Amino acid sequence: MRGSPLSAFRENRRGAISVVTAISLTMLIALCALAVDTGSVFLQTRRLQGVADLAAMSAANDIARAQVAAEATVKANGEGWRAPLKVQVTTGRYAADSAVPVAQRFQLTSVDADAVKVSVSGQADLFFGAALVGRPYMPIKRQATAARADLASFSIGTRLLSLQGGLANALLSGLIGSQVNLSVMDYNALIASDVTLFSYLDAVKTRLDLEAATYNEVLTADLTTGQALQALADALTTAGDTQAAAATRSLAVSAGNSKKAHLDALVSLGPYGGQDHVSGGQSALVALNAMDLTQALLQVGQGARQVKLDLGATVPGLADVDVWLAVGEPLNNAPYMTVTKDKTVIVRTAQTRLFIDTKLLGSGLLGGLAQVRLPLLVELASGEAKLKSIDCGHKTTALEVKPSIGSLKIGDIDIDSLDDFKQPLTVTKTDLVKAPLFTVTGKSDVAIGGATWQTVNFTDADVKARAIKTVKTNDALAAATASLLTNLDLDVVLLNSILTLGLGDSIILAALKPVLAAAAAPLDGLIIALTDLLGVGVGEADVRVNGLRCGAAALVA
Repeated sequence: MRGSPLSAFRENRRGAISVVTAISLTMLIALCALAVDTGSVFLQTRRLQGVADLAAMSAANDIARAQVAAEATVKANGEGWRAPLKVQVTTGRYAADSAVPVAQRFQLTSVDADAVKVSVSGQADLFFGAALVGRPYMPIKRQATAARADLASFSIGTRLLSLQGGLANALLSGLIGSQVNLSVMDYNALIASDVTLFSYLDAVKTRLDLEAATYNEVLTADLTTGQALQALADALTTAGDTQAAAATRSLAVSAGNSKKAHLDALVSLGPYGGQDHVSGGQSALVALNAMDLTQALLQVGQGARQVKLDLGATVPGLADVDVWLAVGEPLNNAPYMTVTKDKTVIVRTAQTRLFIDTKLLGSGLLGGLAQVRLPLLVELASGEAKLKSIDCGHKTTALEVKPSIGSLKIGDIDIDSLDDFKQPLTVTKTDLVKAPLFTVTGKSDVAIGGATWQTVNFTDADVKARAIKTVKTNDALAAATASLLTNLDLDVVLLNSILTLGLGDSIILAALKPVLAAAAAPLDGLIIALTDLLGVGVGEADVRVNGLRCGAAALVA
């Protein structure tokens, strides 16, 4: 029985290869078309990514004109596209913190922006795929994020050193606990010399044999004050400042190795802390004055303490002067200099107390057997400074500075409590005049006010010239001592009413006032000299920008 025609066709195998070949060629051609379009889109996407990267870096280098800079870069590098490329720019801040997920490191903001995110949209040409999607192109979009690290280093408490009456040697001897005998030329050499921060830290590395240590590890290393000063001398020698190096080595020998240097309390390195070396040539230099660093090392080495200086009759206009000086830790262990782009970092001077016990030169009624004494307490809170802005386009830096708030008081205190900065000092009324027939007691208090932040601008020329700028409160020291004496609350006590018949309060006070007035100028000079040595001022704050680095933008995500 014959089968049906359909059965015969099914069983007939002639021409099967041709059918399979035809079907396979169709699939192969489709796959080839897909490969061509996929490869083309991939290459065009890579090209668009390159354009986005360039646009992001251009925008980050000119954040104030980020949109314009990005569009100009895209236009210069966007030829050959089917349609003009579209650019979208957003500004923000970038946190280079490994603890933060990559997707969260860029935070959108227009305030103090240091990073940009650029999105570039275009059309990738299609060839064979055009028949499938109904158009000869495929929309593509790529983005890039770039940030720049603009850094400023600044310090507070940098004052011109006063060498009046050998105060420098007396003060440093008290801080070190050993005799210091530097000449005026030695001090001038230290004042005139700068070292770069990282060359100094490299010298510390070498002296402690710390191979491959990060700078933060150097700051926390077991280092004595003597070793820290020897490392400073090494850095000065390398820089060619031989006299300053010799003076520093002399101080290092006097300081010895019994006290820890606490470099981490003096310096904050910001983004540089995790590095073991700093490249960048001149743009990475951060200058520190050798005398300032020396004083800071000696002051921070022992924490809160007090030093007594017996100045005798070395201050013109004053018969005899004894000074007790106490230096406290900076608040919260804040460094006195920092390298940062973080505007929340604050550097502070150390809290300071001076108690000056002065014997005055009497005359007339207050001459002879009368003893005239003026005990004066000067208390200074920490002066503060923080970074306000960096303008790399104009190479300028702005700091916000709050001068130290202080007070001047006449009266007696408990000397043993002078260096206890956790407790306020109690000032009591004291005998200012002791005479056979009468005594005069008194007390006075004048505040050096002003607690507002003031803006100080530094140009590139200021940085290169090592300029020091002083910010003052609304009270001048020259008037403060005079006001202190004017506001003096005086009481006259007559010891024998018969012998002192006819000797009234007005006569005694009339004789006392010119004696006190004559002491105002010498006391002002003494206070200024002592606070200059400590790097602080009454109602003043001195600041310096040590370096400015405007880093080129880098792709970050």
